[in-house]
Amino acid sequence: MENTFPSSNLYSHPDKLLEDHLINVANLMESFILEKPQFIKDELKGVARIIGLTHDIGKATRYFQEYLFAEESEKLKLKSEYSAHSLFSSICTYFSVKEFCQRTGNNNELLPLFAYIIVRRHHDDLIDVMDELSLFNDKNLQILQKQLESIDDNSFSMLCETLYQQGIPVLINKQILQIWFNEFESELKQYRKSIRKIKDFIPYLTLNILYSILLDADKNEVVLGNSNFPERKDYNEKDWVDKYITYLNPISSQINELRNNAYREVNEKNFDPKQKIYSINLPTGFGKTLTGFSFALKLKNELKKGGVNPRIIYSLPFLSIIEQNSQVIEEVLEINGIASTSNIVLKHHHLAEIFYKTQEKEYKPDEAEILIEGWNSEIIITTFVQLFHTLFSNKNSSLRKFHRLANSIIILDEIQTIPIKYWKLIKTILMLLVEKFNSYIILMTATEPLIFNKNEILSMTESSKYYDRIDRIELISEVDNPVKIEDLANQVNENQGYSKLFIFNTISSAKEFYYLIKDTPLPKTFLSTHILPVERQKRIDEIRKGKYKLVVSTQLVEAGVDIDFDMVYRDIAPLDSIIQSAGRCNRNAANKKGTVRVFTLIDEKNRRYASYIYDIVLIDITEKLISTQKIFNEKELYQLLDKYFQQTSERLNQTESAEILDAISRLRYDRQDSDGLAISDFKLIQEDYPKIDVFVEYDETAVKVWKEFEKIKMIKNFFERKKEFLQIRKNFYDYIISIPVNTENLPPKIMDTYYISQNQIEDYYDQETGFKTKAEVLLW
Repeated sequence: MENTFPSSNLYSHPDKLLEDHLINVANLMESFILEKPQFIKDELKGVARIIGLTHDIGKATRYFQEYLFAEESEKLKLKSEYSAHSLFSSICTYFSVKEFCQRTGNNNELLPLFAYIIVRRHHDDLIDVMDELSLFNDKNLQILQKQLESIDDNSFSMLCETLYQQGIPVLINKQILQIWFNEFESELKQYRKSIRKIKDFIPYLTLNILYSILLDADKNEVVLGNSNFPERKDYNEKDWVDKYITYLNPISSQINELRNNAYREVNEKNFDPKQKIYSINLPTGFGKTLTGFSFALKLKNELKKGGVNPRIIYSLPFLSIIEQNSQVIEEVLEINGIASTSNIVLKHHHLAEIFYKTQEKEYKPDEAEILIEGWNSEIIITTFVQLFHTLFSNKNSSLRKFHRLANSIIILDEIQTIPIKYWKLIKTILMLLVEKFNSYIILMTATEPLIFNKNEILSMTESSKYYDRIDRIELISEVDNPVKIEDLANQVNENQGYSKLFIFNTISSAKEFYYLIKDTPLPKTFLSTHILPVERQKRIDEIRKGKYKLVVSTQLVEAGVDIDFDMVYRDIAPLDSIIQSAGRCNRNAANKKGTVRVFTLIDEKNRRYASYIYDIVLIDITEKLISTQKIFNEKELYQLLDKYFQQTSERLNQTESAEILDAISRLRYDRQDSDGLAISDFKLIQEDYPKIDVFVEYDETAVKVWKEFEKIKMIKNFFERKKEFLQIRKNFYDYIISIPVNTENLPPKIMDTYYISQNQIEDYYDQETGFKTKAEVLLW
């Protein structure tokens, strides 16, 4: 609701009074806080409201007001340190929060500082807090004084009276501000000792959640207004998956009997609200998606009885399985008569379509982007990159959704893909979320890593009874006799009549193999990240339908992708990856026994291809373990995993985890001169080579998309240009591939984008194997 006080005639945006914007943001922040656990509400509700009411108060200066209403041609001239508003606003926030804490007896001495930092950086990224303490200087003070002098007394008085009535503890005026500005440098200095004394990670959570809530409220208010929010829906969802499985009526078989037993075991367990971390450890192909999703729904239903309505955040490592799992979840909703609207289920990753629709309305692209990136849904399906870079980041765009982690149920599917070097880091912060944010964690994997100790989690399955009864494959170890690609190609015609999947560690080795077996008279296809996403998904769908007898791929198919072959050939990799690859073989126990052959592929220099992409320690451990015998049955493979994870945890150090945890305790979000790592150094996926994106005009749809892109690039206004691009983003990225920047076959650059036109396809893109690098750079 807009305020009814006399107008200040000051504006935050061209069509919005400053006081309206500040009050609306404060109201939104308060509503976000009210969704959080009680202790967060108790400590931060009042502080959050003050931050909202003061975060843009610096826009009251004449410099900003002139800039706001200037013609586009004049804005560049008027944009300066005087028209900036964050520093001015942040000092007002600091002293207002300090006064509030003193009056209310809030003993958290860091809250005024955090409030200052949050407002100071709400249009920027976070930096090292110790650096923040030394940035204020005499020049800043001079700028603030000139800004203060420029403010219209009458307008500012009306604004401050309104904000005082709305909840700030001090009736601000220009005289008070002059005192605050003069005192501020000495105020900052006193925090050095307090920051050095921090011994735990609670301040990190506090700063992040307040920063996140301000960012989310501010962006929502600007784009959506104060009342254009989709309402949260409440359903009796605990039996959704039960009904779906009944509808499917799967055929009777041993594997389906085991799947059903596992499903019942997980979902019939009694709920203990004190237990926060669960593990669902089942062999590949045992329906963990439905089992885990059903358990999360039942958990959500139980928590609602206690007054908490958690969101479910379903996180996976790869885009290919996001599409697959989201389709299953949408089918579950449909069978239960629930429309898969965006406020019920939402996909969020960097290639996701910018589309948001409820049963009541469809949102504009810029509105949709805000809602998607703020995780405004009951079920959010997202990537590990999105989730963990929300937990460990200094970036404004990543931290905005941090507050959604409180009171949430987080499903981590295929958790074994998390790099070992980050185990300690991720475990520490997840345990903190569980303790302080009332979050619940569900770990799902066939190859359970030793991230958590057994006593820290509740295993939902007696997994041994499932592993003991499966006998779908045998693994033949051939790692002792390295082979070259030509030798492997000679084996392709063996065991005719069987479907075969060859999984390689590099794009170059996969391509070379495919070229050698190209004339084989079998229906075949090729998969790698050098195939356009739109074509890659089409091929995966065709593989599921059994169109091909022979598939050559990189490891993008090894985890979670629901495809099935009689035989799998796998270049040596870490043992957990090998077992995931084996999950693509005789998945449904349709044959008596499938065969997985593991070999060591070497190049012309006799170097293992595996060594180009995997830690040599992991390969050595795996090689020793699977060299102990020639043939392993499926049960024996899973038994080897305990030894594998034990040895890897002993031999691979956690130095990087320890350094980032140290940065978290010191609030070192980013670094300039520091020797130690900062939070910003966390990278879930390490890129070993620089890449560039290339648009490929592959078909008529791509031609239309490129023409639209050309028109959009001609729009001068940045915000209009971005708004228009959002409407084509999904289609645009369907035709994007990432290639090494040092490739010999670099395509031309048009409008700052590398571009392969339709008439250049033959020079740059092979219809079967994707981008032509000429000099085959070793990639995965």
